[in-house]
Amino acid sequence: MFLSKKELVGLDIGSNTVKLLELKTAKKGYELKNIGEAVLPRQAIVNKVIDNYDAVSETISSLFSDLRVKTRNVAISISGHSVIIKKVSLPKMSDNELRESIPWELEQYIPQSIHDVNYDYQVMPGETPEGNIDVLIVAAKKDVTNSYVSVVREAGLNPVVVDVDVFALENMYMMNYPESGGLVSLVNIGASVTNINILKDGVSVFTRDITTGGNLYTEWIMKHTDAAFEEAELLKTSLKSGEAPPEIEPATREFVDMISGEIKRTLDFFSSTLWTSKVNQILIGGGSSGVQGLRDTLSDITDASVDFMNPFRNVAYDPNDFDPEYIQSIAPKMSVVMGLASRKPGDNK
Repeated sequence: MFLSKKELVGLDIGSNTVKLLELKTAKKGYELKNIGEAVLPRQAIVNKVIDNYDAVSETISSLFSDLRVKTRNVAISISGHSVIIKKVSLPKMSDNELRESIPWELEQYIPQSIHDVNYDYQVMPGETPEGNIDVLIVAAKKDVTNSYVSVVREAGLNPVVVDVDVFALENMYMMNYPESGGLVSLVNIGASVTNINILKDGVSVFTRDITTGGNLYTEWIMKHTDAAFEEAELLKTSLKSGEAPPEIEPATREFVDMISGEIKRTLDFFSSTLWTSKVNQILIGGGSSGVQGLRDTLSDITDASVDFMNPFRNVAYDPNDFDPEYIQSIAPKMSVVMGLASRKPGDNK
């Protein structure tokens, strides 16, 4: 929805930061044109709901100005409780019949009126053993979607694409890992939401948003050390560089065990109820994916190969324009915004 024919910029409006990424088409794919992030004032966005419109709008506007981005068209995304994603199996029917059936199907899964959500759907490739078609239905609360659209417009921008975080991850993966097949789980551990998208041969077969993330880790550091929020955030950063004090180790263990356990339960549910085999490959990303011990713990309890997503795997950049160390340090946080930046007006997903 909200599509035009012009180039666009990926804009990931997270709970703690706003991330921007702009690509340009090169002979062998994509080349990085612009990248950056800006920290949002605390509590400006709570549980993926915008509480301080002015602060968010000003942060976005300043980021575009500081990076001298001229393109006004942007792709944004939403996630969390406001988004419902369901795959349903339906008899084969005409396009018109399917269009009329979707609202009736959707009403079974949403607590509110169909008039209170924006929704879209996509027919999945192939057919079921029974000869039916699988249809992926995505719905988002209008008030939440409209709030993100409004805050972007307040910043003087034009939201031409509104996506969902888990599908932006999928787009990033297909850009950078086109040769991959089989089952793979993409896990993006953000500040307040952890996105999980399980792909089979590059096509999404299961998604889930876990409504917790790195902010909980910060809260636990504050609890164990009596540190203020800003100090706890600095301690969290020092942990990733291997210089953290021992007093935050209990908080680290709690967070690693909690988030790894949630991911494992999601994968176990998928394997036991929806699929005949287990996920043996996991790619992790997001601002809290580099917490010490997380990768090894997740690999141990899932018996899967765990690696970090690389959203720049197939994206070239000029080291004279972009410091490679900076790109390497910011890469874990850029998977969603990379997927948004790769969107083309008119895409179906």
